[in-house]
Amino acid sequence: MQVEFEGENMGFCNSCGRPVYKGNFGTNEDGSENEDYCKDCFQNGEFTEPDINVNEMIIKVAKQMIEKNPMLREEDATGLLINFIPHLKRWCPDPDEEELFEEEEQMGYRTYMQ
Repeated sequence: MQVEFEGENMGFCNSCGRPVYKGNFGTNEDGSENEDYCKDCFQNGEFTEPDINVNEMIIKVAKQMIEKNPMLREEDATGLLINFIPHLKRWCPDPDEEELFEEEEQMGYRTYMQ
C-alpha cells in the first residue's frame, strides 16, 4: 500500500508496520534500497532481528507507540497492531494462503502473550 505524504510516496514496513519513505528504507545486500522494509528492520539484505516472532513484534511496536503518545491506551495500540502486523509480508509471505485470523479479544500487550 502506497500513500502520498509531502509529495513523496510512502508505504509501510512489511515487518513492523511503520511508515517507510525515501531515506528510511532498509537496504539489500548490495546496498540498494529495499522499499518493503524500514532501516530499523532490514539492513544489508537481512532482518536486524531475525529471531523475533510476530507476537514479540506486536509488543515491541505497541510499547514504542505508547512511549510516543502516552495518551494512547495500551489496548488500542495492541488491538490495532494485532489486526495489522500479522498480515504484513514478513509474517504472511503468501497472502493467498493466509488463514483467516480469528477475531481477538482486545487486550493490552501485557496480557497478549498469556
